Amino acid sequence: MLCTSVYSVGLLLVFMLAVYQNPLSKNKVTIPTLLFSVCLLRGIGKNQYCIMRKFLFFVMAAVLFCGCDKEEGGDNLPCPVTEVSVPASSEENPVSPGSSVTIQGQGFTANSEIWLRAMTRAADVQAEVTDVTATTVTFTAPEVSGEQNILLKQDDGEWILGVLHFPEVPNTPGGDEEEPAILPKKLVKLISTDHSYNEISIQEYLYDNQDRLVRIIETDAYENVITYDFEYRPNQIVLTTNNLSSVFDLENGCVVSYECAEYDYGKTSTTFSYDTHGFLIGFVEQFEATDDEKEKYTGTISFQNNSMLEYNSCDTYGYEYSLNFVADETVPNNLNLDLMGFKYVVEEIEEASVGDSYMLGIAGNRSKYLPAQLVQTDSDGESHGVKYEYEKTDEEYISKIFLYINENDTSLSSSPDYTIQLFYEE
Repeated sequence: MLCTSVYSVGLLLVFMLAVYQNPLSKNKVTIPTLLFSVCLLRGIGKNQYCIMRKFLFFVMAAVLFCGCDKEEGGDNLPCPVTEVSVPASSEENPVSPGSSVTIQGQGFTANSEIWLRAMTRAADVQAEVTDVTATTVTFTAPEVSGEQNILLKQDDGEWILGVLHFPEVPNTPGGDEEEPAILPKKLVKLISTDHSYNEISIQEYLYDNQDRLVRIIETDAYENVITYDFEYRPNQIVLTTNNLSSVFDLENGCVVSYECAEYDYGKTSTTFSYDTHGFLIGFVEQFEATDDEKEKYTGTISFQNNSMLEYNSCDTYGYEYSLNFVADETVPNNLNLDLMGFKYVVEEIEEASVGDSYMLGIAGNRSKYLPAQLVQTDSDGESHGVKYEYEKTDEEYISKIFLYINENDTSLSSSPDYTIQLFYEE
């Protein structure tokens, strides 16, 4: 009886420790092990097989502690740095780029890295660490603007230490106003209805615990499902779909190059250029086929009052198309994802590397306003126009977008050709 009581108490203690360090809801090993062991213990007589009880006790202890170790390097690990103190900053008293910033805490190491993450971009900007001790890390504030999360990367994990405020920088010479504040609720679903064919397409958006887009699940009108997965690496984002990977290389939070292997056909690579105000103004996209055939697309983008004005693309053979935008100054581009990069909203941007970069928030400053209309023209003299109308909720979230299409200067239809519905997290 004494043997049974001792090991029952020991079993209870181990169980409590496991629950404290590793919740049962996230431990796929603990629950079946407990149930199995309890059944065995109950099946043994009160005064029999004390050795068997002892054996099961230590087996369960080992299993429970191994379950905790499996979380190593995961998102649920506590931050290795404690007692963190971040310098005070605010919109009225921001941190100046180029200045020295020191964060205090217990547990910094020689491998500690400091990154800045803006609220409107998925990419991180690495700061230059100039000095590190066990209790402090000092870095040079990079060229960023607005509110930034301070990200500690250490021991194969990452943790947010706090927030720093940097000066808001006007984007263009004619743009004397800041970018609109990004609304807090994340977009979780989009439904696009093509009224001409009565076809519905759906996209669902999933995020990690740092609010970064990690997956898009797209269901087309024929119920085919395509999944797009995003992996975030230092200075890189990798997009994988249908076993095809695309790599976005980043500098200071902006995409500078892109490469995608087109199965057995060849590969596409793109380079990007920016103006001094942080707007994407040019790209060169090249496709190299396995049969040595090459194609090249050169593009330019211009902005007026911080909103996209014109988008041009010309290929190797002289075929050119251009998009001319008129901004709707009543509809700020202020969702967590940039709608200018959505194929259902601006389908006319044909270069996927550019559209995806806008959607991910890594193509420099976003267009301040969404379009009221656009007109596409090409080298053949063909034209295509789109008129946009928007509906909003009481909280100023866009709930519906109506697209009216005309071809070759024909009149717009009285009813929308497409309707896009947007849904947000609760």
